[in-house]
Amino acid sequence: MKSIIKICGLNNKSSVDTAIKHGAKFLGFVMNYPKSPRNINLQELKILTDNVNVNKVAVMVNPKDEEILQIKDICEYIQCHGDETNDRINDIKTKFNIKIIKAIKIKNKSTLHEISKYSTADEILIDTPAMEKTQTFDFKILKGVDITRHFLAGGINTENLKLAMQNTNKIDVSSGLENAKGIKDNKKIEKFLNLVKTYES
Repeated sequence: MKSIIKICGLNNKSSVDTAIKHGAKFLGFVMNYPKSPRNINLQELKILTDNVNVNKVAVMVNPKDEEILQIKDICEYIQCHGDETNDRINDIKTKFNIKIIKAIKIKNKSTLHEISKYSTADEILIDTPAMEKTQTFDFKILKGVDITRHFLAGGINTENLKLAMQNTNKIDVSSGLENAKGIKDNKKIEKFLNLVKTYES
């Protein structure tokens, strides 16, 4: 099965170009979270997404309407990474005609039931509770659980990619492609995306 890879936290044009060249289908840009070393401003978003023809995702924490208004014609998706409710997600979709990826922070197996609360989201991203602190997802939590429709994130890199892909073909990667916090390594991006292809069944 063909994989769908989302590379998140992009903040320079060469990494965007490398990601697209080697097959990434979603590109994530951290927008309204200044605590993140990957955070960019609106002008940078416009430059980075110029002539980009894959899915562009604005990664936002509890975005306000005025923030959404600024990016709705640039990005196809908002990744809601805060405390957004299903009603708020529906509100955003209705007002702005934009698709939503809802990130859910999974602490243990029992928190997987949170997924069902977000029926209006276009995509679900299953992640660790860490915000901008690399934490590897405990894949044992997913044993016996079908997450094949959802994105999986959480410290994914070339070392644990194969294990991650045993759960879903939709993979989200960020820190695993960096040399330092917030600094993507184009060689790591290329290696990761080429490795994905070798694991596709």
